[in-house]
Amino acid sequence: MNKETKIGIIGGGIGGLTLALTLEHFGFSNYRIFEQAPAFKEIGAALSVWPNALRVYRKIGVYEQLIPYWGEIEAAYIKTSSGRVLSQVKPQYDLPAVCMHRADLHAVLLKNVPPDRLFPAHPLAEFRQEEKGAVVVNFEQQEQQTFDLLLGADGIHSRVRQQIIGDGTPIYRGYNIWRGVAALDVPQGYGSETWGRGARVGIVPIKGNSFGWWATLNEQEAESDEPEGTLRKLKRLFGGWHYPIPHLFDNSQNIIKNPLGDRLPRKGWSRGRVTLLGDAAHPTTPNLGQGACMAIEGAYLLSHCLHHYSAYEQAFAQYEKLHYPRTKEVIEQSLLNGRMGQLEHPLLVALRNGAVSLMPDKLSAKMLDKYFSYDVTAVEV
Repeated sequence: MNKETKIGIIGGGIGGLTLALTLEHFGFSNYRIFEQAPAFKEIGAALSVWPNALRVYRKIGVYEQLIPYWGEIEAAYIKTSSGRVLSQVKPQYDLPAVCMHRADLHAVLLKNVPPDRLFPAHPLAEFRQEEKGAVVVNFEQQEQQTFDLLLGADGIHSRVRQQIIGDGTPIYRGYNIWRGVAALDVPQGYGSETWGRGARVGIVPIKGNSFGWWATLNEQEAESDEPEGTLRKLKRLFGGWHYPIPHLFDNSQNIIKNPLGDRLPRKGWSRGRVTLLGDAAHPTTPNLGQGACMAIEGAYLLSHCLHHYSAYEQAFAQYEKLHYPRTKEVIEQSLLNGRMGQLEHPLLVALRNGAVSLMPDKLSAKMLDKYFSYDVTAVEV
């Protein structure tokens, strides 16, 4: 592609900003990023950035800037609510397995993007493609703009996706999730996922004595915690679980609750001069910690394809051809992991726990290699 190609990016989250930086890496600088919120910022709690995603940031020169903000997972445990260890994995890759606050990762990416490429308060209304070869983008309360290519990185509720695929709302998977960050007196490299009946709690290191955590529960979509209140409800549900779980909730300044959903894997991410990235293309439940990582991989792959091919049609087609099978596997495996983790029937829970405890730790680690050992920067496009 011509390096002067005018590119519009819808969505200024981690996927959209990473896409901007990978485009820069391959020589494309004529892009603009449009964010619907009044400012470019990230909300949420902890985020896993596994070696497969860190390889992208190493390639584009951001890796060293992220080091002060992460905590490394030195040992990850699967436990029962009483604290019995079912499995233990120690990540051993060329790069660390890390976690950080979403806002910290977003801030590092943001400072690497020239300010004149950033356009907050630009919610997308619609786009149309003209016969002469342009994409005309209409914003709700801003001026119309025209681009050669439009890239939708606007999340699971993507408006760009609805014009390309039009498959409605995401699929709720039967459980909600709470997230927070707490100070804990445990070893820095500690990470765990604890299984109960229809409920789980995960803990990951961020930095210092700060740990990100999440808790899930089988219940109605977006079910309210009132009148009991979120804090009281979490302490009732998880107060009897093993240390340090009961200490998470009082030590968290902010607790966020969301329903968990995804979409069925589906091809056809592109239409004409428009394509999708990240959750807009392949949203997944977080049970493998690969949602953001897939967006990061996809950003590099899409930029590489645009660099390699002279026609956008070829670039978009190859991007999807290479990325779709991997994201499909992540979506399906993550969904399966979630179903196992959220089992409620006592017999099924006992069978699950017994099977995991009998699995050799080396085999558990080997099963993760296909996700974490993958290097998208070495893929031939």
